[in-house]
Amino acid sequence: MPLFEGLRLALSQIWAHKLKSVFSLIGVVIGITFLLAVITIVEGMNRYVREDFAGSIFGVNTFTVVRRPTVQTGRQTEEERRRWARNPELTRHDVEVVQSAVPVGTRVAWNSDRGIDQVRYGQMERKNVRVVGASEGYASLQGWEVAEGRGLSPLDERRGLKVAVIGADIAQKLFPTTSPLGKEIRLGAYRFRVVGVFEKRGGLVGGLWDAAVLLPFSVYDQTLSRRPGKLEEISVKAPDEKAMEPAMTAVEGALRADRRLRPAQANDFYLQTSSSLLSAWNSINNILLTALPGLVSIALVVGGIVIMNIMLVSVSQRTREIGLRKALGASQRDILVQFLAESSSLSLLGAAAGVGLGVGLARLVEALTPLPAHTPVWALALSVALGMTVGLVSGIYPARRAARLDPIVALRSE
Repeated sequence: MPLFEGLRLALSQIWAHKLKSVFSLIGVVIGITFLLAVITIVEGMNRYVREDFAGSIFGVNTFTVVRRPTVQTGRQTEEERRRWARNPELTRHDVEVVQSAVPVGTRVAWNSDRGIDQVRYGQMERKNVRVVGASEGYASLQGWEVAEGRGLSPLDERRGLKVAVIGADIAQKLFPTTSPLGKEIRLGAYRFRVVGVFEKRGGLVGGLWDAAVLLPFSVYDQTLSRRPGKLEEISVKAPDEKAMEPAMTAVEGALRADRRLRPAQANDFYLQTSSSLLSAWNSINNILLTALPGLVSIALVVGGIVIMNIMLVSVSQRTREIGLRKALGASQRDILVQFLAESSSLSLLGAAAGVGLGVGLARLVEALTPLPAHTPVWALALSVALGMTVGLVSGIYPARRAARLDPIVALRSE
């Protein structure tokens, strides 16, 4: 039997038994839907981390000096945890050491931060706010753009002025109908005058900045800091990518010398770059792309079992038809092709429906949450190939059973 004829007969059987076909498709549809949705979201996250996230966290051509790594993968030993815990806190003295070590043209900024329950203006409030105390120039080093008003100035730091630059979400929540400039917001027991509003960033990381309040470091240190005099990180921005490595080497050497570390001793600080974040993400990404699709693919196995059972029932119900075809000259190969084409068509239709639903589900998640979505072409090809494979594998046993029926016995079947 030609393959085209087998497909025509298969589709006619599927159409003739629509309800049975729909139930046969459910397992494959569910499996392909969630498989593609998971891959789409993970790949979207992967693209976002590589193209936007790392740069948003660290800035372009920027590295940070921290007490301990903020992003870690793998299991940490007890010795490593104790070693990181023993590292001294960063202070303004470390800033001076870094500033004296970096080449000309390299910018240095520092900051500390904490979460706070709410920021208030009159009866309006915005919950879950990140308060950042930073040196002048920290915002521009991180790529924050001021949409209204101004950023922090050296005068704010020197005079200890209680001024603040707020994120777009805070401005929208507290001042829906008026400009926030010149207004006083309340953080805990303290009041700060708003001098600027950051441009809205959006996205996973941008959402954090949109709900942030930036204060002069000295003011933050004297009012809201939980660890007065201590820094969260020191940010160093090189003029270009080529200057990054020399600047990191100079900073590492200067800090080791200042802390009197012997050559055999490990650093009691950590230099963090976007590369270290990307390395950590790659480890997480590999786990996600291996484990999650594997778990979701269990639904495809269930779908294959359902198709096999439905096909076995179909063979039992169509025994006389099979006997008649064989009596009229149909070979075992013809019967085999017919039933394999039917099971493959069922599974392929389920895969097509699953692809549409999977992409739609991923886009819905993207629209309702900050999670990005990206559907690679290989994921679409994989989904269709898996659908076809499930149909072929699950249809082999029923097809062979139908092909081996004795025509005389089959014609006698009731």
